[in-house]
Amino acid sequence: MLNDKESSWFKLPPPLQHQFFKLAEEEARRCKARMQRMQQKIRSLSSVVKGKPILDSDEWLNWRVLVVDGSNSPTTSERLGIRVGTYCASYLIFEGKRQVDEGYISRCYTAEQSEGYSNTLTLLELLRLNLERELAYTCLKKMDVDWVILDGSFFGFRAAAYKVREEILGVDGYRFGRELISNIRDKTLALMDSRKAVGVIKRSRSTAIDGWLLYKYRDPNMCVGANDKHILTALLPPKHYFSYEWLFERPEAYNFYAQIKSLYNYAVLSEKKVRNIEQLYDKAKRSVSHSIHKSLEYAVERIIGTSRHFVRCNQPPPFEFEVKAGTDIEPLLSYFKSFHNPATGLPWPLDLVDLNTSLPRGFNKEFVEEIEALLINDASTQKDALSDYFTHLNPQKDED
Repeated sequence: MLNDKESSWFKLPPPLQHQFFKLAEEEARRCKARMQRMQQKIRSLSSVVKGKPILDSDEWLNWRVLVVDGSNSPTTSERLGIRVGTYCASYLIFEGKRQVDEGYISRCYTAEQSEGYSNTLTLLELLRLNLERELAYTCLKKMDVDWVILDGSFFGFRAAAYKVREEILGVDGYRFGRELISNIRDKTLALMDSRKAVGVIKRSRSTAIDGWLLYKYRDPNMCVGANDKHILTALLPPKHYFSYEWLFERPEAYNFYAQIKSLYNYAVLSEKKVRNIEQLYDKAKRSVSHSIHKSLEYAVERIIGTSRHFVRCNQPPPFEFEVKAGTDIEPLLSYFKSFHNPATGLPWPLDLVDLNTSLPRGFNKEFVEEIEALLINDASTQKDALSDYFTHLNPQKDED
């Protein structure tokens, strides 16, 4: 890899090479200074942001745990004159450490190029999420399980929902985007209300701690300038956990503190003075409420009625998880501590179902080529019509 980078670098004219070397040196100095400032601020938080040790328990050895995940192609193909995307979902069930069941569902999305929804990747991701929620809900109803582990937060699809809600879809029986979003929302709420569902958030980017620091001290210089996962990686020892409500008192306040910092940053960039942090906090609450109404069309208190926590099982960074507010997480923590992948720190079942379900890069292209081959080999297909059809589409660019 280093040789590739060097060969690319040295393909540039010598003056540009020297300029980029100098730019890299300058940025390295700035990065070092940022890291030092950040580490100093994080250390100052050690008396406030504290973890608690995870208690040992073997209760989970008698559990039946369902884990659900899905995958979709990173792009859609247009080789056949239609847009084609593929997605799937699967589940595993564990009794203690033993896998006892599994199931798989595959789907494809197709639309005429002239009629298909313009943002097909967003739609494809929502169709995949809908399949995951449907599968999790069905398994919860039909199978005797103690916990359902989902990949991602319960309502992390809110932003995508806003893009799709008003669209005419005509996909998988959903005439409008609103119908698809409502189904994902309702199935998610049903899973939450069971108090058996936990959403594991692998790539957490929340800045709720910085939002809380800004609100508490009324001083942006008190903020760390890092996301919560970065902060807790530095402060949370292995086999410890942290709950946001220890700082925020009420679980739902997480949503508002996570929003307040971005609102403050936007005000600064827009050269607007922030005179009152209380007003900014109220604006964050209104922003969250407005977003939920626009994207999910549902009662705000139901959507934000969850609690969030971080758990660090081993040396890898901690991961964030979400449950319905008021759920007893102590048994769940001992499960995470005892049955995780030491390489990632994540629950073993989640890593396994992710490995089983992930569509390989390039699969969607091969799927479309299979459709093409079947058409060519079908004796009943009129060859002249087929030739004219593919001639119309050529030249065909290579796709993922």
